[in-house]
Amino acid sequence: MGYDRARFLGDVDEDLICPICCGVLEEPVQAPNCEHAFCNTCVSQGSSWQQTCPVDGSVVTVPHLRPIPRIMRNMLSKLQITCDNAVAGCNAILRLDNLMAHLLNCEHSPKCPVACKHGCGLEMSNGELPNHNCIEHLHSMVQQQETHITELEKTSAEQKFQLEEQQRDIQLLKAYVHALHNDKHHWPMSLTTPPPIAYN
Repeated sequence: MGYDRARFLGDVDEDLICPICCGVLEEPVQAPNCEHAFCNTCVSQGSSWQQTCPVDGSVVTVPHLRPIPRIMRNMLSKLQITCDNAVAGCNAILRLDNLMAHLLNCEHSPKCPVACKHGCGLEMSNGELPNHNCIEHLHSMVQQQETHITELEKTSAEQKFQLEEQQRDIQLLKAYVHALHNDKHHWPMSLTTPPPIAYN
């Protein structure tokens, strides 16, 4: 689907208009035989005219479409267009080839992150800002922190119990080793001393 012609300053050359959607060419491709240009989306998603050019009826198949000539790309890139977020307050007018870069950082974009200026400082998109409630957000944060603290306390208690069990096991092992050491001194000589070797 092409760009709305009303967004452009001045007249747009008819060669830069998609004959399918009647908008200014967006991601344009060209038919190899008749050389008419279309928006890539328009010609790829078409059905009734997918095999014939909507202008002159010549055969058009999607696999044979090719990029438009450089001169047409240059003409398109120099067109002056308003921002997609003009209705949200953006007054930017820029070259078409700079539009995508602008939209990534446009402060009027519904997806652009902004910080709440009413106290909580939460970052959200412009689209979420009208429905944002600081009190609800802060209450939610408190609940999340309380849940996190409860989980940490539970984990700490479990680890403390495991540590105490390990310490008891260590003490039992020490006592067992000590008992074995003491009992060794009371063993009979025959058990602690190997028998003499007989020499012939």
